[in-house]
Amino acid sequence: MIILRHLIPTALLINLSVAGAIVLSLAVSAPAQGRKVGRSESKAERKDKKETEKRDLKDEKERRKEDLKATKEERKEDRKDLKEVRKDLKEERKVDLKDEKEGRKANSEVVKERRKEDIKALKEEKKEDKKDLKEERKDLKEDRKARSKPPKEKKN
Repeated sequence: MIILRHLIPTALLINLSVAGAIVLSLAVSAPAQGRKVGRSESKAERKDKKETEKRDLKDEKERRKEDLKATKEERKEDRKDLKEVRKDLKEERKVDLKDEKEGRKANSEVVKERRKEDIKALKEEKKEDKKDLKEERKDLKEDRKARSKPPKEKKN
């Protein structure tokens, strides 16, 4: 062994011995596979532990159930609110359409009134034109008569 010591540096030997000590301590502290740690619990303690876990699961299930119920209620309220908003929007659209329809109706009535006035004015113009034409014809007739009559001779 003394001969080997000269061949292996001292730092390496120290490191190997430390590593070996760590491996041994881990092997001793780790429980053997298949053996249960804390097996010293009594049957009553295990039963209590099992019942506690059962109650915890039941409580968790109840809490989830309540959360689900609360979520459903929130969704129901949200749907109700959304329905109201849609209803309000529908009413607003209805009012807007009604206003627009009334505006168009008023506009068309203004246009109808203008047309009536224009037609009335045209009729008046036609009437006046007919009257003027009649007068012109009368004047022309008189002119023709006047031309066709021989001029009267003056008596001395």
